[in-house]
Amino acid sequence: MTRTRRLLAPALLLGAALAHPALAQTTTPPIAFEIRGGVGLPTGDFNDGATTGWIVGGTVRYVVNPGLEVYAGYDYSSFPPDDPDPDLDFDIRDHGVRAGARADIRPGGTVPSIAPWVEAGFMVNRTSVKATSGGVTGTVDADWALGFEVGAGVSVPFAGRAALTPGVRFRSHKADFGEDIGSTTVSYFAIDLGVRVRL
Repeated sequence: MTRTRRLLAPALLLGAALAHPALAQTTTPPIAFEIRGGVGLPTGDFNDGATTGWIVGGTVRYVVNPGLEVYAGYDYSSFPPDDPDPDLDFDIRDHGVRAGARADIRPGGTVPSIAPWVEAGFMVNRTSVKATSGGVTGTVDADWALGFEVGAGVSVPFAGRAALTPGVRFRSHKADFGEDIGSTTVSYFAIDLGVRVRL
C-alpha cells in the first residue's frame, strides 16, 4: 500500500462509518392508513339501555419501528335501545377521536406472516341520543369526555403492503348529559375487521 493510500484509508473508513447513521436518519418511517368496521357490544351500565350496534372508523398510523406504531383516528358508532318503543324511534350514537400506540408481538424475535398485536390509547368522545316521534326529531348531547381504549388482534398481510387486522377493543368513557338527565358510563367492546395499507 502506498503512503497516499495509507493516509486515505482511515479517512475513507471514517467517512463510511459516518455515512451510515446519516442515511438512517434521513430514512422516513412509513405511514399506514386503516379503515375498520364491525359490531359494538355494550357492557356495564350502558348495557342496561343499549343493545348490539355497529361501529366504523378510520386511522392514520405512523410506524416508529417494525414492531411499534403510534396512531390517531376517528370512530363512529350507533346503538339501538334494548327495549324499543313502537311509537318512538331512537338510537344512541357515540363518536370521537382516538390516539395511542400499537405493538406487534413477534414470538422469538421472528417475523411471522400472521403477527398478533396489542394496542392502548385515549379517546375524546361525545354520546348523543336521537329520538323521532310523530315526525318530530330531537337530539340530546352529552359533554365531550376523555376515555380510554385497549385492544388486541392479529395482522394478516396480503397484496403487498396491505394487511387485514381483525381485532377486539374495549372502549369506555363518561357521558354527562347535565343535571336534569344525569350521567352514565358508556362502555362497549368493538369487534371489528380492519384493512391497513402501508405507504
